[in-house]
Amino acid sequence: MNTIIACNLILDSFGILILLLLLIPAYARKNPHTKSNRKGNLLMYAMAVHYNVLFINLIGTISILLANAGQVKAVCEALSLILIAISVMIIAVGLFCDEKGRLKIPRGHDIPVKQISCMVIPMAFAFCLSLFLPQMHFIPVIWSVSLNLIYYMNLIDTEERLAEEEQKIELSRIAQMTAQMQPHFIFNTLSSIKALCRTDSQAAEESLDNLAGYLRGNIDALSCEGLIPFDEEMRHVKQYIALEQADPSHSFSFDYELNIRNFSIPPLCVQTLVENAVKHGALAHHDGTGKVFMSTDMFGDYIQIIITDNGPRNLNLTEVQQQKKGIGIKSTNKRLQTLCDGSLAISSDSHGTKVVITIPVKGR
Repeated sequence: MNTIIACNLILDSFGILILLLLLIPAYARKNPHTKSNRKGNLLMYAMAVHYNVLFINLIGTISILLANAGQVKAVCEALSLILIAISVMIIAVGLFCDEKGRLKIPRGHDIPVKQISCMVIPMAFAFCLSLFLPQMHFIPVIWSVSLNLIYYMNLIDTEERLAEEEQKIELSRIAQMTAQMQPHFIFNTLSSIKALCRTDSQAAEESLDNLAGYLRGNIDALSCEGLIPFDEEMRHVKQYIALEQADPSHSFSFDYELNIRNFSIPPLCVQTLVENAVKHGALAHHDGTGKVFMSTDMFGDYIQIIITDNGPRNLNLTEVQQQKKGIGIKSTNKRLQTLCDGSLAISSDSHGTKVVITIPVKGR
């Protein structure tokens, strides 16, 4: 009997040590400035519950050793089994939810096979051991080992996912930059400036300044990994509009109403959408009646940037034009979601197209 008690004391102490080695780095890795990962939080809740299991078992074992209190030990063992079941259920829920805590049914490669194996195989082994030695605390200790394995596998998966997200953002930025560097637009702009040099040297000088600023903004966007002030993005938009309106064949109006300006946004996001509104909306009217209007405002806890044009709903675009337009919109939407929790919505009707960028206030 004393041998079993001593073994249980060693097992319980070992389980507590294993969990401490897991909880300390888990809390040390937690950064208050990063987005909340509810899947990781569920795992930490399960660890906290199981920590109580190990202490309850330790108390029950010590009570037997010191006072031969069999009833206390029985209560502790029953309570520990209940808490283990709760811990297992928390882990099960965590495995089948995303980082925002939303339950989903995994399919194919999304099934967490490694994590499920870390739950089932060790616990099956512990159950088999308990059949031969029912008085030993194998299940709580082996569950501690399983929690360690699940935690580090979840950590590896998270790091791989973050690396993949960063790669997608980089490719998205390069794709958007490539789409922005349009030789046809630059050639037309230089031709317009050349014509202005003969008739209006001051206007030609202003167009050259705008072209230099426009190109510099595109190049700076390629190296920018975060957000920029909205005023900086708006300056880039104005430079683009000035270059388009410098072309005598491009006649349209651009107006804006900025009720809020003190926030940040991924570079080129607004400029890309304004460019789409001009090229595929306003310039579709060859009589100069094309219009683009842009506004910013606060709606509750969100900032909205609204861009509208009066272009036709069904514009006949070539395959190359559709591909470029699609790349720009997909890239913009991806960067808004990743960098500032923003979203992009596009709607069209007989009056034109409306684009709405929504950014939570915390993204300011």
